[in-house]
Amino acid sequence: MQVTVTGRNIELTNALKDYLKDKLHRAQKHFDHPLDVTALLSVAKNPSIPDNQTAEITIKVNGSIIRGQESTENMYASIDLVADKIERQLRKFKTRYYHKGVKIRETEIDEGMDVSSLPDNDEAIKRDIAFEAIKPRIVRSKKFPLKPMSPEEACSQMDLLGHDFFMFINSDTGHVNTVYHRRDKNYGLIEPKA
Repeated sequence: MQVTVTGRNIELTNALKDYLKDKLHRAQKHFDHPLDVTALLSVAKNPSIPDNQTAEITIKVNGSIIRGQESTENMYASIDLVADKIERQLRKFKTRYYHKGVKIRETEIDEGMDVSSLPDNDEAIKRDIAFEAIKPRIVRSKKFPLKPMSPEEACSQMDLLGHDFFMFINSDTGHVNTVYHRRDKNYGLIEPKA
């Protein structure tokens, strides 16, 4: 497992890095090839945030991205929680998409595949997969014209409408972009990759 650890507003001690790597090592047992793991440990400087110590883990697995983030008032507790979350997600990923080293298409699971034949014995994961066979449906479709505007204008429009996101044509690039509300009360911009 290759782990890249970065810190924001925190001193990354060897003990903290070793603790993180040790906790993430459990997740490696689900795969026979080394995983590429990126970890960001950060501390919010704002004293009004009670859970100010955040551990964020991103793992690239066969073209997919597994991500987890947890915040508590203690960095070691945040690492424990996010490591458990990542391990569950990786086990679910492997159980859902791999069977004896061969990738399973999602439609095969939907068509009534016997979940008990999958290699993982964790009953909770199997139950999750069985419930996921009942896929959500699109119950409403909406069409609207996309207008050219700047990202700042799109944020204003989004706020006026009371939506969490807003699609528009970026007047600078001519591409379809989306602005959205972030958890930190700021805005995010999604642009297509050139």
